[in-house]
Amino acid sequence: MTAVRSGNWTVVAAATSARFTVRDLGFKRVTGTIPVRGGSVQGTDVRAELDLAGLDTGHPKRDADLRKPGLLDSAARPVLRFRGTAADAGRVDGALELRGTTCPVTLAVQPAPDDRPEAPHLIATGVLDRAPLRMRVPRFVIGRHIEITVDVRLVPG
Repeated sequence: MTAVRSGNWTVVAAATSARFTVRDLGFKRVTGTIPVRGGSVQGTDVRAELDLAGLDTGHPKRDADLRKPGLLDSAARPVLRFRGTAADAGRVDGALELRGTTCPVTLAVQPAPDDRPEAPHLIATGVLDRAPLRMRVPRFVIGRHIEITVDVRLVPG
């Protein structure tokens, strides 16, 4: 990630994916994706936007439930924003902005096998504690901690 920290980069949204995994009903794991609208890395400043309307867990009823006002409230607030700072070559400290509030998250960043200085391909992983987001759903229904994986491709920009 050293080359990424030293320049200005634009996220290739069509080649970038954001996945999440969370416990459902205390024992089952649910996975899903949220489309990445765009983002950038400028020096150590990292930003990204995700499109909550495109959330997909593979179950349309669950997706509709997640979009409701008590959870993601994606009709009123369709964009999830991430702002962070690359603390070192392997970590980005930041916050997700969702539902009018922010929630801290730290991402561990590693180069993907095909990472190249002129076309960075990185994998960022982290665990989000959803408690600060004030979602009105019991923890046994949707787990408190959400695993996040972002597979990001960058171009100079």
